[in-house]
Amino acid sequence: MTPGSRRLSSAAAGLALLGLASCSPPVETRGNIPDAVVIGEIKPGVHTKDQVSQLLGTPSSVATFDKNTWYYLGRKTESVAFFKPETIEAQTVVIRFDDKGVVSEIRRLDRESGREIDVVERETPTRGKELNFVRAILGSMGFLGRNPLSGEAAYKKEGRD
Repeated sequence: MTPGSRRLSSAAAGLALLGLASCSPPVETRGNIPDAVVIGEIKPGVHTKDQVSQLLGTPSSVATFDKNTWYYLGRKTESVAFFKPETIEAQTVVIRFDDKGVVSEIRRLDRESGREIDVVERETPTRGKELNFVRAILGSMGFLGRNPLSGEAAYKKEGRD
């Protein structure tokens, strides 16, 4: 092999590796996924709200009816091209405090211990007319919004300005 062909094959191999590395799907982290080691440092009966806040940061959510329950919610997703993102890891850390603000309980819930929640995809109807394809085309040409026979704008006839 000549030195020129070695360089060419090295460059081709480098480009192939670069192309292969760029194909790895991006991983996105949403929320707060505390490290297990840090969670292990928090001891019930010892640590206070301020100390937990310093170790884990502010909670993702606080219980609505019990201000002494903090939730740290986090999720890692991986998405490939235009496909729906796939959840790799989901975790919820629940920390309960007593009335004095001292940790009384720590629970870690992962994806398997939780339950899937079906999202309701109902839509609130809005007032007005839905545009179909033909109305959208005619509206973009300026034919909608006025009476073509009288030249009067339809919204003025209805009392709107």
